[in-house]
Amino acid sequence: MRPLGLLIVVVVALASSRSLAADEAAGTVAIGPPSLSDTHIEIGVEHGERRPVLDGVGWVIGVPSKLMLLDKRADNHDVSPGTVEQAYDYLEEHEVDGVLVRVHQYDPLGEWRRLANNDRVGFGWRATIGAAYTLGYSLVPGRLVGGDWYNPFTDTVHLYSDVPALALEQAAQARDVRQKSHPGFYSATKMLPLVGMVHEARAKEAVFDHVDKTGDAAEQAEARRVLHPQLGREIGGHAALFVPQGDAILSLGGAAVGHVVGRYQASRIETLAEGAVTTTMNESQEPEAPAAGVPCGAEVTPPPARD
Repeated sequence: MRPLGLLIVVVVALASSRSLAADEAAGTVAIGPPSLSDTHIEIGVEHGERRPVLDGVGWVIGVPSKLMLLDKRADNHDVSPGTVEQAYDYLEEHEVDGVLVRVHQYDPLGEWRRLANNDRVGFGWRATIGAAYTLGYSLVPGRLVGGDWYNPFTDTVHLYSDVPALALEQAAQARDVRQKSHPGFYSATKMLPLVGMVHEARAKEAVFDHVDKTGDAAEQAEARRVLHPQLGREIGGHAALFVPQGDAILSLGGAAVGHVVGRYQASRIETLAEGAVTTTMNESQEPEAPAAGVPCGAEVTPPPARD
């Protein structure tokens, strides 16, 4: 982003942050897990209150994401319970406890508190890179600019898109970080050019594995159609660091390549699923073979009953 564009975003964010904070303080809704099943895993889910005008502005700001992914649900600031439930179920299944899922919510004070209390990450990492992450969240609210992401230093998933694959990706990143013995160092390497793509690719592969095991063909295909363009977009963004003024072109080009790959894989999944359904139907409708010595189509007369 150009300096002037970044300045404009920051100014807009600062101008709106006070009203946002007041709205969220009054409108924050803390809920338990989407399902009512008993569990020993503690995963929080909090929702920001709906603000039609503000959310409408966010929807417009999210148009580039919608175009990149060719999905109107991206950064639509209207996350459905089903999408939240998929992220929650993933975290619960893999026992990633302590994570907070913020659904379309702006709560900077809450995030600073979580940063201070997240003893899973070393204090040095939280006081430096973690503080920078959280400051960015505070100055440029996702309620305006969108962008689903995971903050490893506060252990918080932020959702603004009604796309299950994107929500699952953030949950997968939380699991990935939690598995590391040095989560602060591991999370810091994500900021390195190109090296960070290892993190992104690993999370997306985890989502593919998850939907292949638990989802139907439609969910498996959708995950490829969404996450491959997302990965291409991210690769283009990293590559743009080495090409002055090339961020938009490379991001768009990477997303285009991702669409080709994703749609090809999705079409294969759908074709295989259709073939399996057709085969099953044909087998269930196949007539029984006639008895030996009886011409095909001939009527078989049962023998007379004996006294």
